[in-house]
Amino acid sequence: MDIQSVQQVRAVWTDEEWELHIVCRVEIEDADAPGDRVAGIDLGICNFAAVAVGDEALLYPGGALKEDDYYFQKERAKCDDSGSQKARRLDRKRDERRTHFLHAVSNDIVAECAARNVGTIAVGDLSGIREDTDWGDHGNLDLHGWAFDRFTELLDYKATERGISVERVDERDTSKSCATCRFTDDSQRVERGLYVCEECGLVANADVNGAENIRQKVLPSLACDGGDRDNGWMAQPAVRLFDKSTGRVRPQEQVRPKP
Repeated sequence: MDIQSVQQVRAVWTDEEWELHIVCRVEIEDADAPGDRVAGIDLGICNFAAVAVGDEALLYPGGALKEDDYYFQKERAKCDDSGSQKARRLDRKRDERRTHFLHAVSNDIVAECAARNVGTIAVGDLSGIREDTDWGDHGNLDLHGWAFDRFTELLDYKATERGISVERVDERDTSKSCATCRFTDDSQRVERGLYVCEECGLVANADVNGAENIRQKVLPSLACDGGDRDNGWMAQPAVRLFDKSTGRVRPQEQVRPKP
């Protein structure tokens, strides 16, 4: 570490020990984009992120994030004093776990996009539609509003390091429209996370359909991207799970289930 790069030094008490936080300025050289393909990302609750690349899709379930939130809410409720040392310790540990999950997922998405020659990532911007969204009985607006914003920040700087640009795209109606024929109808999203188009017969994972719609919003034409118009890939995304035992994201088949 070059001493001239140090911008700020802070001593922080964590209720258990002192930590020294050092903030440095790091110059990042402009990197060449891995390619000119476009990926679309749809953010959600059950599946934290769905990624569409035009001929394949990746799914990142949000179960680990929701499990942690439920656990810490339950433990927090046992504290008599919300400002007690135990309560603050739980809050800090919860925040650390959330942040680690977001780092792991954003790292994996950027790496997977780079491996597929993606030069632009379009991510759904939820800021204008949060108040209109039905989060359901188990949806936690505070958790997911914070998580989506933080995730997008992490994705942006990690992608920039790889030469990949990130564009925020209005997500309105992307869950209602068919990514193949553009037909729009509220009733086409059916149970079990499927999207079925009554017009063209498309059957797709609903979140992947949304991600593909987001991807198409930044494409001048589908032909120039080399995307696969055989949309079977939209129904069978590759699932990548956050593995709590390693703290990393891996293919579903490599993550050992809980005993």
